Amino acid sequence: MILYTPMQLELVLEGLDNTKYPDYKEIQYKGVPMLVEGAGFGKQRIVKLLSTDPFDYLKPEMAPGSIIET
Repeated sequence: MILYTPMQLELVLEGLDNTKYPDYKEIQYKGVPMLVEGAGFGKQRIVKLLSTDPFDYLKPEMAPGSIIET
């Protein structure tokens, strides 16, 4: 990608190194691999299913955004 700007590079990239990223983990829950993030007190929020089984995506408790206890 090329960025054409009259601003100095230091001003364009200022604060880029302070970016905070979510703490995602890959886990298996009920035999289904998924990507989760911590929701506090032993609970996890499902971010993305990593399963190759199409029927896992039809389960309402496996929907992204759902809270699970691990």
